[in-house]
Amino acid sequence: MDMEQRDYDSRTALHVAAAEGHTEVVRFLLEACKVNPVPVDRWGNTPMEEAAHFGHHDVVTILQNYQDKYSPPADADNKESTEQSLDTLL
Repeated sequence: MDMEQRDYDSRTALHVAAAEGHTEVVRFLLEACKVNPVPVDRWGNTPMEEAAHFGHHDVVTILQNYQDKYSPPADADNKESTEQSLDTLL
């Protein structure tokens, strides 16, 4: 299962978990599922920005640690441009 699937607002499970302050879910997605810690939704927000907005500082710390050591897969640019192309069809 693709744990980086996006909803109609281009939000991922990581966006939702971060916004709700679910630290264990955030850790699971980052550690077990190896999701991208910096996906951007249709408003340009990352999960870390969502967590900060809602005052979940423990989630912000977790996400900062992963962003520091994250290197996107080689095809990440292609995936992003494909997603943007699909968004224009909506």
